Amino acid sequence: MERKTFSQLPLGVSDFHKLRELEKIYVDKTGLLYELITTFEKVFLARPRRFGKSLLVSTFESLFKYGTRDFKGLAIEKLWKDKTYKVIRLDFSNLKDFSSEEEFSVLLDEYFEILMAQSEVTLPKDKNFGGFSSFIYWLGLQPSNSVVVLIDEYDAPLTVCMNNPELFDFVRKKLSRLYASFKNYEGVIRFLFLTGITKFNKTSIFSELITLTDISLSPRYGSLLGYTHEEVVEYFKDYLNRSAKASDINSEQLLDKLVFLCPRLSSMRFCTQ
Repeated sequence: MERKTFSQLPLGVSDFHKLRELEKIYVDKTGLLYELITTFEKVFLARPRRFGKSLLVSTFESLFKYGTRDFKGLAIEKLWKDKTYKVIRLDFSNLKDFSSEEEFSVLLDEYFEILMAQSEVTLPKDKNFGGFSSFIYWLGLQPSNSVVVLIDEYDAPLTVCMNNPELFDFVRKKLSRLYASFKNYEGVIRFLFLTGITKFNKTSIFSELITLTDISLSPRYGSLLGYTHEEVVEYFKDYLNRSAKASDINSEQLLDKLVFLCPRLSSMRFCTQ
């Protein structure tokens, strides 16, 4: 008897191109992504860890950098008519290994130096700044509406020093320079997207970006991450049916049992529309 091969589950994959290349299951959120991108220019989204924020950032990166290359058969393929952009993707989870102001400054400069090298960002030879200042200087030189900035875990450097008020304030002020540059050179930026675990309202970061739209509690974008009940049934039907058959119950009964056994799954992963 021929054994049926299921599409692979997208477990542990946060790179959108890799997920699509390996033909893993992808729950199509791109229609909602298109609406978000064409409605807002600066967006913030807070969600817990392991909730798919990095995959979402990677999805934005692929779309703005390569167009519809990785979106064959998805809703946005027929909707997207925009050009490609210079994409700067920042992952601030890389800025957590420090215990002093000096260590953070060095870490920040090194991170931006590596970022600029990987992104093929160059400056005139007569300019010799640290990596952090170099990036801000470079941003100000870019043409209008030419850059997309994606920041994952913006709050990671702040979270690690919350118990050290002086260091926290130093890190806050240092990063505020970056967000102030996004405000000063907003004509350069086509789209800005930030993710984090929480929102530090009184850090001046969000006051620098007064036009930032927070969609964290928006009912409209509540299902942007996580899966709705309907999506689970549609995209994971084969797995549900096989598991239900093995348990000698139907798929709906299986879903009820999953929710009962995993309340976190019910309250966090299964979004409601």
